[in-house]
Amino acid sequence: MLTHIKDAKNHWTVVINNQSHQFDHTHPEYSGLVESVKTGDEESFMELLNTGTVIENWSEGAFRFEDGVLYYVDETVHRVITDRIVEMLKQGFDYKPVLNFLERLYKNPSYRAINELYTFLTHKFLPITPDGYFLAYKAVAPDFTDKYSGKIDNSVGQSPSMPRFRVDDNCDVGCSQGLHVGAIDYVKSYGCAGDKVVICKVDPADVVSVPLDSEHQKVRCSGYEVVAEYNGDLLPPVVEEYDEWYDEELPLEDPFSDYTEL
Repeated sequence: MLTHIKDAKNHWTVVINNQSHQFDHTHPEYSGLVESVKTGDEESFMELLNTGTVIENWSEGAFRFEDGVLYYVDETVHRVITDRIVEMLKQGFDYKPVLNFLERLYKNPSYRAINELYTFLTHKFLPITPDGYFLAYKAVAPDFTDKYSGKIDNSVGQSPSMPRFRVDDNCDVGCSQGLHVGAIDYVKSYGCAGDKVVICKVDPADVVSVPLDSEHQKVRCSGYEVVAEYNGDLLPPVVEEYDEWYDEELPLEDPFSDYTEL
């Protein structure tokens, strides 16, 4: 274990080679730093401690790292976004998609919607696109109409939308007015045998609420674009092309083949 002092507010001071280093829970690699202290791994500790500086260099100064906190402009970067940045950095992706995402996110007129969206983005397989949108899933009927009214066309290439003021912004209400997309686990629990699943491109500025009833796994928004039919989990943190999941020549496996309609 590395020599250290930890106070009641999770502020850590670690001494290595007679030099002190500080970090707290806001650091992008907080969990890894704590683990390195416990295991006595000096090399990993110093590498993780400097993650913020690495992000600064990677982003060509678009992000600022001060006192263990990452900033974009004058806003503290939420941990969810920081985790996504670190993932992108490690996989060699360009930083511009996440900048575009943040710019679009801050165009959202609702402070509450912005912060609720972070909880939704903690779910896996929700990548962002180079122009700053995020991708999510939607279960639809076999003819690609919505499952609730049967009137909204969700076939590939369509862009359903509705006035924002008509979308329910109360996250305490589960099923209500609005266009819904979700994480893959939620969509599979919502769909029935024979249903289709489509991939939707959503502008973070169009998110209105993240209902609490589904463990933050779905989003109510005012619009989206249907870009592909589901054919496997969305693995990379950044997605540039959609045709790898959609092939008109090949029938897609029923994503609900293991589910029984109640």
